Amino acid sequence: MPDPTGIPGDDEPAPSAEPDGPDPTPDPAPSRPSYTVPTRPDGWPDLLGRRPLSSTDRARLRARLEERPPDALDAPGPFLCYLTIDGLDRETDPAKATRLRGRIHAAARTAAEQRHTTYHTTDSAITIGIAGPDAQQRIDQLRAALAKLTTKHGWTTCDMRDPEAYDDEEQ
Repeated sequence: MPDPTGIPGDDEPAPSAEPDGPDPTPDPAPSRPSYTVPTRPDGWPDLLGRRPLSSTDRARLRARLEERPPDALDAPGPFLCYLTIDGLDRETDPAKATRLRGRIHAAARTAAEQRHTTYHTTDSAITIGIAGPDAQQRIDQLRAALAKLTTKHGWTTCDMRDPEAYDDEEQ
C-alpha cells in the first residue's frame, strides 16, 4: 500500500537522480584562465617584472650592509622621540586604570597620525615613541592632549631625545 504522505518509504524505491536517457547537455570544455603569467628565460614565472638577485649580488649587498648599516630609527633623535608617563600605578581600581590607559593610547594614536610608533608599558609607566621628521612636535601635541589627565592624576611626564640632534636649534 502506498504511503499516504507521498514520502517514499520502505515499500517504494526512491526516485533515481540520474535521468533515464542520455544527458541532454554536453559537458562544457574546460576553461582556460583569461590571463597568462609571463615567464622568464629560465622558465620561472615573472611575477614581479624583474629578475631576482643572484647569489653573488645578494652576498655583495649583505657585505655592504655589514660595513655600513642603514640609518635606523632606533635611537632617540629628531626622527624618534619618546614621552614617558609615570605614576600609573596610583590608580587602585583596575577598570578605571584600564580606561585611563585606553585614553592615553587613543591620544597617542591621534598624535602619531599614521607615523611609526613604539609603545612600551609597565605597571607604573607607559613610554610612547613617535618616528618621523616632526616627531618632537607630535610628542608636544600628545603632552598637550594629556595635560588635564596628568594634572588630575598626578602623573609625571618626561621627554627623551638625543640632544646632539638639536644642537643647531639651541645655538
